[in-house]
Amino acid sequence: MARVASVFTLVCLLLLLGTVQPGRAAAPEGPQITVLADAPGVEPGQDIITMGPSGESPQTVIKRAGWLRPSWSADGSLLTLGAYGEWSGEVVAVAEVNGSGLRFYRRAQLVGNSAVMAPDGSVVAYSYKGSVWLLDVMSGSVRRALPSRPYTGLEPSSFSPDGSKLAGTIGWGGSIAVAVDLRTGHVSMLAREASEPVYSPDGSEVAFIRWKNWRASAVDDGSPPIDELRVTRVGTFPRSRLLRRSHKLLAWPSWDPSGQRLAFTRTRVVENGYTDPKKGDALMAINADGTCLKRVYSDPETTLYGSAWQPGPGREAGPISC
Repeated sequence: MARVASVFTLVCLLLLLGTVQPGRAAAPEGPQITVLADAPGVEPGQDIITMGPSGESPQTVIKRAGWLRPSWSADGSLLTLGAYGEWSGEVVAVAEVNGSGLRFYRRAQLVGNSAVMAPDGSVVAYSYKGSVWLLDVMSGSVRRALPSRPYTGLEPSSFSPDGSKLAGTIGWGGSIAVAVDLRTGHVSMLAREASEPVYSPDGSEVAFIRWKNWRASAVDDGSPPIDELRVTRVGTFPRSRLLRRSHKLLAWPSWDPSGQRLAFTRTRVVENGYTDPKKGDALMAINADGTCLKRVYSDPETTLYGSAWQPGPGREAGPISC
């Protein structure tokens, strides 16, 4: 359903139903990548910063966020993330990028790694106690989206553009990327040995990460990881195409609104099986055909926990020139 509310009504609901922090500066115009960055002296959690497609003009838009990468509504006006307030634990939060503040949803407690906003901005999917839940952004109510089985451990990562399907990861080690129809509960496989699936802007493709040697053996043999960024078409389950293979940890792919490039995080890790980002990791970008890999942003004292292109008209970056 479409999100229809005046600014006055929205602010009133926020005051009644949650906690609102002071307003922030609006995000800059044009193509922008939003990054969750852990810089020295940031306690607790990280800052949400935004920057141009080549890393230019980084700007903090939310301070002291939680530990999850942001997720946007399709028009680029709302983002969701995990955040902390004056209580114990992390909860889903939603921010208006036009300066109306950050609202905490105390009923929507986070235990998993993802909070994903639906394209119309009306609901947020998140994992809690082995199941996927849906938070109603306007009312603050929560409900279980799926039965506990066979979706135990599903970590959501992306809604389809029409909002009818939720892509995510089931399992760890030998994980699979799946899409769940939220109307029928039917589950379809997107890719084997895959994680963090994200739909392209037109919904025709899904990008995902494949951690080859760890997921194939489930044994830490002391060797560096072999990570791959791949893309597969949705539908008849054809073979995926390789965009990038690396002996570094690859994570959190995100499509540019044009569908012509992707951003992701690359981290040097000490051994196969080590999954945590480290200081000095890099925000990277690559064309959707696997050409023109480039470093977008990196700082030796900062850890990047994930990125998300801000969608919406006029935010398309297009292909990288090389």
